[in-house]
Amino acid sequence: MPEQRADSPSRPNRDWTRLHAGHVEEWGRRLAETCNACGFEGCVIFSGAVQHRFRDDIEIPYVAEPYFKAWVPETYPGSTLTVVPGSRPRLVCLRTQDFWHLPVPEPEGFWTGQFEIRCVATPAEALKELGDVSGFAAIGEFAHPTLGFRSVNDPALLAHLDFHRAVKTPYEVACIEEANRIATAGHTAAQRILPGGASEFELNQAYCSATGQRESALPYPNIVALNEHAGILHYQHLDRDPPARIHSFLMDAGADCNGYASDVSRTCAGDAGPFRDLIGSMDAMQRRLCDEARDGVSFVSLHESAHRLVAQVLAEHGIVRCSREEAYERGITRTFLPHGLGHLLGLQVHDTGGHLHEPGGAAGAPPAAHPFLRLTRTLRPGFVVTVEPGIYFIPELLHELGNGSSSHTVNWDLVEQLLPCGGIRVEDNVLVTKEGSRNLTRAAF
Repeated sequence: MPEQRADSPSRPNRDWTRLHAGHVEEWGRRLAETCNACGFEGCVIFSGAVQHRFRDDIEIPYVAEPYFKAWVPETYPGSTLTVVPGSRPRLVCLRTQDFWHLPVPEPEGFWTGQFEIRCVATPAEALKELGDVSGFAAIGEFAHPTLGFRSVNDPALLAHLDFHRAVKTPYEVACIEEANRIATAGHTAAQRILPGGASEFELNQAYCSATGQRESALPYPNIVALNEHAGILHYQHLDRDPPARIHSFLMDAGADCNGYASDVSRTCAGDAGPFRDLIGSMDAMQRRLCDEARDGVSFVSLHESAHRLVAQVLAEHGIVRCSREEAYERGITRTFLPHGLGHLLGLQVHDTGGHLHEPGGAAGAPPAAHPFLRLTRTLRPGFVVTVEPGIYFIPELLHELGNGSSSHTVNWDLVEQLLPCGGIRVEDNVLVTKEGSRNLTRAAF
């Protein structure tokens, strides 16, 4: 089950019943349009099944199918949701009874009034409840053609849904706001114990304790990086021993609310000096980019703006000896910022549909110079995106730069001084609005 329910008394009061009802209405409209465009009577969404480790009886942490949790904010493995245009969605909830595990609770809460709900005790009963599905599409990892569906994980249907889900409903925005509130509490708790010489393991424990979320419930594995580990973009370990001296602390960690994710990064310096000054410049630059995330702005153009601003920061701090214009034109910034500026956020931390430019599936590939950019669309009201520029000191990339034609433009003595700090990433979650944008993360801090 989700670690904190949306109607928990620890959260700000919201009319979740009204928000969810409007959300289901909008998603029902989208699904009806999609089924009509693709020629299906309706859609059956499989929640996904509990799986086990290879040659073992230990369960792998369960993750629900995103299109199931878009409708149902609770965790029900082995269940199905049938959506037929013009009808009330039908949830078949599997509640297996055995003495090894606690059954999932009966559905209750703010969301249940939108569904016809039937609880069953076995997977066979759940499949029998589906009836004739010969005109239906199925979505999910465990949907199978032998069950009689007209199509399973149909590419055209998924492209339509992926494209439209970029625009968030008010309910989805509220969930992401709450996920930001939870995550920022964790970031604050981790930063609070940093001066005491905490290890990465202890910093992660502080985060999970403050958020009230188990690691298996988080939308992605926390990145908890001290010193040079901050230069590993998806650093995946948790050292149990603190370093002799803390130069830097980068934490990239989110939280979950009703199946929706937040994705927040902050970087701290251990001491005063050039690295702390660099963080200040990156924070100001990131705020500017957040303000520029507006309706009608190409995210590719915003990404290019980030590189121009990184060039400016590198020049102002003496990391490069050339002008900011030359640093940008030579592509030097790609050594210090090798990843994309951001991505769509929602049901998944890297929400799908970032390259789709129309519902039919036509895609816009990222520029050749920036192959890791996950979002190439023009921003529209309702989009929630991450804005996460960085500057990193990654030995492999610096080695390439040092052996290239632009080596003479770099202040290698200063780079050597900053290398033990690893890098900087500042990341907020930003809602694009009709009037401009709203920063969901800064408000939560």
